Amino acid sequence: MKKQIVAALIKQTKQSFRHCTLNLNARRKTQNKTAASGGPSPFTRRPLLLFAQPLAKQHFALTVLLTLLMLSLLTGCRRSAIPAAVEVDGQSIQLNTNAATVRDLLKEAKVTLGDLDRVDPDLYKSITPGMTVRVIRVTEKTETDTLTIPFERKIVINEALPEGEQRLAQLGVNGEEEIITQITYENGLEVSRTQVSRAVTREAIDEILVVGGEGSLPPAHFDGSIAYLSGGNVWIMKETSEVRRPLTTGGDLDARVFSVSRDGNTLLYSRSVTNITGSPLNELWTVNTRIVGEDPISLPVKGVLYAEFSPISTTLIAYSTARRVTSQPGWKANNDLWLWDTSAPQTEASAVISANTRGLYPWWGTSFKWSPDGKKFAFANASQVGVIDVISKTVTTLKEFAPYNTASEWVWVPTVSWSPDSNFIATVIHGAPIQDERPEASQIFDVWLLAADGSIQAKIRERAGMWSNPVWHAGGITFARAADALHSVKSWYKLITVDWDGSNPRLIFPLDNGVGLEFPEMIWLPNEPTTSVLVYRNNLYLLKEEGNFLQQLTSDNQSHKPLWIIPSNSIIVTAPKILSGTPAITPSALLTTSKPITSMKPVKFGRDKRREHNLID
Repeated sequence: MKKQIVAALIKQTKQSFRHCTLNLNARRKTQNKTAASGGPSPFTRRPLLLFAQPLAKQHFALTVLLTLLMLSLLTGCRRSAIPAAVEVDGQSIQLNTNAATVRDLLKEAKVTLGDLDRVDPDLYKSITPGMTVRVIRVTEKTETDTLTIPFERKIVINEALPEGEQRLAQLGVNGEEEIITQITYENGLEVSRTQVSRAVTREAIDEILVVGGEGSLPPAHFDGSIAYLSGGNVWIMKETSEVRRPLTTGGDLDARVFSVSRDGNTLLYSRSVTNITGSPLNELWTVNTRIVGEDPISLPVKGVLYAEFSPISTTLIAYSTARRVTSQPGWKANNDLWLWDTSAPQTEASAVISANTRGLYPWWGTSFKWSPDGKKFAFANASQVGVIDVISKTVTTLKEFAPYNTASEWVWVPTVSWSPDSNFIATVIHGAPIQDERPEASQIFDVWLLAADGSIQAKIRERAGMWSNPVWHAGGITFARAADALHSVKSWYKLITVDWDGSNPRLIFPLDNGVGLEFPEMIWLPNEPTTSVLVYRNNLYLLKEEGNFLQQLTSDNQSHKPLWIIPSNSIIVTAPKILSGTPAITPSALLTTSKPITSMKPVKFGRDKRREHNLID
């Protein structure tokens, strides 16, 4: 058949050539006649000939090309059978095949591939003599395992119990964790395991053993009540360290929220109720401080990074939300700000600021602080400090700075503290580098006073340290000063108090050059310039600057976040001297009236109090 087609093509080619030659002769005769009758000159006959010659050649070339193409196709249409083999499902299939590719060979061998099966060599490869094609059957299945999460045993020191007495406050219950694994098999043999998901399906409940610690410390007396967190619970002492009791017993407070109402009757706090992915970060709760045995109340607000009672209302709270995420640090902040009167449905809460990504590292969150007059909020994030007007909802940035690069998963955000008249903010600002390091790597942290209206900005202490945490109170401004200002993240701190204009610095702790604070945390008795409570080595201490008095209040080694509870109707706010036009405050300038800290003389103990001070050495 092939020879017949080739012969026909050759015959057609010869006929085409003969046809072109006859046409050319006919044109020549026509030219000769035209010339004899006085037609075109001999010079015009040559172009006609030149035109006819390419035409004949093109016709011939096209015919030859078609012939060669047909021969090539006919040659590839059929090939001699070659030996090949297919290894599949534990057997070897031997074939003499005319298949061109591996795919054709498998089709010829009637092998059907699954969605996950692999073929070696690939399906598009050409078949060669003696080739062996291997089919690897791939299957997958999932396996679910349930693991037991053992409960932990926690010992809580309860100073309301007699010393040495033990009580089991909560039985421990094991939790469960579900792990889903995907297993891959090739030709029936396991080749890999991949964990698809891991989730806690039931939280473990800690066993809580309460141990009495009464009688280990001498009693201390003070005005009002002091609430604090210890062992994940709320505790309160009233007028003396001898009278204390727990307000909660679950041991699950996350310490994000701890605030007291204006009348001192209600504490607001947050509980971490679960670690399951997709669940809220925490929940808001309240508890009565006056009625013994009253159960805490759950609020419908969930997933908060900040919440605080209004300083002018007993039912109004502000809060900012976040959602739980699986990546570090475990949450993503919304940086919003809401107001809600707890006497009304939570659906009536109003937004002061909607969710936003203001500042750098917005996922970490924004800290807020309500002004004493209830009209403004101070805010701080990783690169800004400013003010929010409650009525107009305007946001004013007072100070911007380079964010500190922690080289870790946490973000440094400064604390903010209001002056009693709500006109000034005390805070810490990340300063400029002192050498050629990048701004984010600077180790300089300064204490600043910022006017809420933006009119005045004053630096009152250079190189104080990142944990300076200034607090404005009736007696002035107290801040912490790092012993090693260029490595303040891990430095010890000493407490310094200055007047409202930044002058007259004086050391108030530690006394007698003792060991300082690791993370400064303290509160002042409202409208009392010399009495405070500070956290030292995870215990509370009562500090009275006047009289050189320091006394330990707790000994459980887990006390923090103290709150002084004094009903607001008994507090008289005195306008700070800084508002009287003192020339010490100058915009964006270091106060020159401040004396060098190194020239301070520490407050000394009297003979009777020195023994009490030895408790903290």
